[in-house]
Amino acid sequence: MRTRDQKKYNAVVRSTIELTNKLGFSGISISKIAKEANVSPATIYIYFKNKEDLLTVIYCDIRKKAGESVLTNIDTNMTIKERFNEIWFNSFSFYLNHPEYIQYREQFEQTKMMEEVKTNEFELNKYIVELFAKGIEDRIIQDIPIPMLISFAFIPIITLLRFHFSDIQIMTEEGIINACKIAWKSIAI
Repeated sequence: MRTRDQKKYNAVVRSTIELTNKLGFSGISISKIAKEANVSPATIYIYFKNKEDLLTVIYCDIRKKAGESVLTNIDTNMTIKERFNEIWFNSFSFYLNHPEYIQYREQFEQTKMMEEVKTNEFELNKYIVELFAKGIEDRIIQDIPIPMLISFAFIPIITLLRFHFSDIQIMTEEGIINACKIAWKSIAI
C-alpha cells in the first residue's frame, strides 16, 4: 500500500478548490486536478474514492474549519445576543479571510452531492440550532422554524461578501457592525 503524503494531499485539495472556483464542478476532472496539483491521477485515488468523494470531503473540511474558527472565544456565560454577535462576526471574518472557501461552498451547495451531506452533524450548526432553540424558549428569538432563522441571520453574509469581493459594496467596519445588527433584528423579538 502506498503511503500518504500530506504535501500531495494538500496540493490536491488546493488545486481542486482553485479549479472548481475557476471552472465549476462540471469543468473539472481527476486528470485536470492531478495536473494542477502536479501529481499522478492515481495519487488522488489513494486519498479519495472518486471525484464526488473528493469534492464532498473538501466541502465537509471547509465546514469543519469554519466551525472551529467561528466557535473560538464563544463563552456560555455570554447572553444569547452576545453569542449570536460573536458567531456572526466570526463567520464574516472567516469567509472574508478565505474567499476561495465561500465560493467553493456556494457551488457545492447547489449540487446533488449536498443531499448526502448531513449538515446537522457540523458542530457550528449544532451550536446555532441549540442557541436559537434556547432563544425561542426564552422569548428572545422569534418562534419560527430554525432553518428560517438561520437563513435570515447568516445567509446575508454570503451576499455581503460577494458584493465585497466584486467591489459592489466594500464592507467597512461600520458596515459589518450594521449588517450584524440587522441580522439580529431579523430574528429577535
